[in-house]
Amino acid sequence: MSSTTTIQSSFPTELVEEILDHVDRLPVKDIQSLLSHSSAGFKGGRVATLASCSLVSRAWLPRSRFHLFKSINVTPENYASFFALIATPGCTFLHSVHELFLSDEYRDGTIYSGCTDPEGDDYWLHKVLPDLAFSMFANIERLMIHAARFDYMSEEGFAQMLIHLSGPTTITHLALRYYVFPTQNHLIQALSVKSLESVYLMCPTLRIIPEREDLTRSPIPALSPSLSSLMINIDSAMNIVWMARLISITGASLKHLSIALWARMVTWDKCMDEFYDALNFDCHPNLETIAQIILTLSDTRSGLEDPEDLDSVDWASISEVLSEKNYSDLESISVLRVDYHLLDKAMRIIANRMKGSLVKNPSLGVEVWYHREAVTFPLFGW
Repeated sequence: MSSTTTIQSSFPTELVEEILDHVDRLPVKDIQSLLSHSSAGFKGGRVATLASCSLVSRAWLPRSRFHLFKSINVTPENYASFFALIATPGCTFLHSVHELFLSDEYRDGTIYSGCTDPEGDDYWLHKVLPDLAFSMFANIERLMIHAARFDYMSEEGFAQMLIHLSGPTTITHLALRYYVFPTQNHLIQALSVKSLESVYLMCPTLRIIPEREDLTRSPIPALSPSLSSLMINIDSAMNIVWMARLISITGASLKHLSIALWARMVTWDKCMDEFYDALNFDCHPNLETIAQIILTLSDTRSGLEDPEDLDSVDWASISEVLSEKNYSDLESISVLRVDYHLLDKAMRIIANRMKGSLVKNPSLGVEVWYHREAVTFPLFGW
């Protein structure tokens, strides 16, 4: 058959539609089995076979490739084969990728145990990110980076990565989870994607923790002017102050702010005073347009189980800040991860402690939930 011959599918249209709809409902891990040696007997091998066929056969329509490759998960086990594949001149699925998940965490350890690794030989992301041109994924919207050791990058490599991130790209959602940066300024510069609408920062580590009195700011005066949603998950008391500073450099487009704290941290007055100051819109006029604040109080796995933890929160300070005129656009404040049996009691405690702000802003709603994902992820576009 000539290479220029048009190849038509022999499947009936109804069957093609049924196959595509089925593939669209399959778990991402099934679809990603192509990159994880599916021939080893993985249950999703049939999906991997479909993906393999789509790579070698021109009979596959663009819609089918979209369903198969819209979400790509690259791990330590498959990154070598993945990058070899996308470097192939005949690679046909790059435009189908809408979500790219890059993970540097091995099964035998975590980013925390790896912090003492002086060489970094077991990590790969810091080696490939400087040369990864995200612009090759013409339709990418979500970029998730897990357990990356940015502190292992050279300054030249980090600068090259910033060029790729700040250049022409369609990335609107960026998530960094369990990562290590050399300094706070390095982190802020990594958030320089111009098209960003939503940022999710979970459990960070800095090699150099800023001093409390150090008010040094990144050369970038503010995050993306299009940023409307910011989620920060703080798992260490030493990170409260410097992560709170990130709030003050967001742009005037910020409308949704989600803050997750371990419940026991709210009793650490020396940290929380500055955290409350960071939420003071009177000090940060760029935050005047915010419409929703979500506060999550929990540990890593369970919700808030003791009502006394709610009593220890400085609701008076929160209420005072929320009573400022700059909060006139605020529509709701949500407290998440409260255990089911405490929901009613928690609602009474919070409403009582925040009477002042509720009187001044009658349109402000207070909500108490258990499931965090059901509230935050759809709202923030994840």
